[in-house]
Amino acid sequence: MRSILFIQTLVFLLVFSCASNKSDASSDVLEQDSLDQIVKNGNSLLWRVDGPDIKTSYIYGTMHMINKEYFSFPDFLQSKIKASETIIMEVDGIPNPLTTFQMLALDTGTVHSYFTKEQHIELLRFMDEKMGLSPEVFDMTYGKMKPFLIMQTITQKYFEADAQSYDLMIMALAAENKIPIVGLETTEEQLGFFDQISRKAMADLVMESVYSFEQEQKEMDKLMQLYAKQKVDKLIPLLQKQSPEFMEFADLFLYDRNKRWIPKLIAEMQKNKSFVAVGAGHLFGEQGIIDLLKKEGYEITAINMNPVE
Repeated sequence: MRSILFIQTLVFLLVFSCASNKSDASSDVLEQDSLDQIVKNGNSLLWRVDGPDIKTSYIYGTMHMINKEYFSFPDFLQSKIKASETIIMEVDGIPNPLTTFQMLALDTGTVHSYFTKEQHIELLRFMDEKMGLSPEVFDMTYGKMKPFLIMQTITQKYFEADAQSYDLMIMALAAENKIPIVGLETTEEQLGFFDQISRKAMADLVMESVYSFEQEQKEMDKLMQLYAKQKVDKLIPLLQKQSPEFMEFADLFLYDRNKRWIPKLIAEMQKNKSFVAVGAGHLFGEQGIIDLLKKEGYEITAINMNPVE
């Protein structure tokens, strides 16, 4: 959950083509707004956005990866996606594989130079014992790459082999129903955030993943449970507790991005009935998307994803 988890989506995105025209939705789907059931305590991942200058739209907090046992994609949620005129996600379009590789590769030197001698010994031991990568394989795989890729590998280990992705499911629905996808950022922009962190800080983030691997693996499972139950009031505090060292960069990875997104979201919702799908960590708190949209004068309502008929 610490990293933005780009690599898991690359293969899919490289063969994925987003159509630019939306097919006509059936009238029963378009009338779903009247069936919305409000969640008064706010414990929901799905929120409706209303305002005099926008088309009624929805915001959904995703988890980029989640173990299959916790994955749920109810029909009601799918109906909101299918009824939208545009889908707004964190990343736009199909990443260029060459550009992505170039951004992950070091310009000079090796990844080993990021770490102190003691850190390097611990890292190689961990990658050998926990990741099954010998020092030789580690060097061949990561030697010329940025430390982010090491973090990515460690983070992937938190999840089971059959882990699901809400992002990919939403993209698949978009393709199936010919709904255009609008990106708030490019993959290049997202990967570029890690270049703004100092070498020492980046090494410390990697080593924190190493030192607390087992504990964070347990907390990730708890995080997935809370997400599946939509316990928002407990989910966000756990996110902050789980990665305090990462929260030092909260402005870079969360809050500044949220602020930049608001004008883009409003502009798109003024034109189209939109379905917004971004990481759940971006939604909540005083600097989250929900509160920021409220400050702009919009009405935001928590909606039950499993309404009782």
